Amino acid sequence: MNIEEVINQQINDSSILLYMKGTPSAPECGFSQKVVLVLNACGEPYSFVNILEEPEIRKTLPSISQWPTFPQLFIGGELIGGSDIVTELHINGDQIRLLINKMNAAESLEYDRQVAIDAD
Repeated sequence: MNIEEVINQQINDSSILLYMKGTPSAPECGFSQKVVLVLNACGEPYSFVNILEEPEIRKTLPSISQWPTFPQLFIGGELIGGSDIVTELHINGDQIRLLINKMNAAESLEYDRQVAIDAD
């Protein structure tokens, strides 16, 4: 798999994915730390990729996402944005929680559809 395919698979395989500098338990920049705090406040499990340990992902992701900086938060396969946007969404009525709920509802509908197909 090439690096673009790896990135696309990561995004598609993870309901909530954060590309960040460092890890959730040890963020290596203040912007990544802000997004981790928001995600932790939401209480949903999430995946992360430490771009400091993945230089090819760090180099390639901005051209895929059309977002030049890190961190980058994806929910349900869609780019939400970086630290400023995530923080603003959280402050303005916990819009991150609404996005996660929407993603969970979509996953539930897809599961229900698959169960119905399998039952036929």
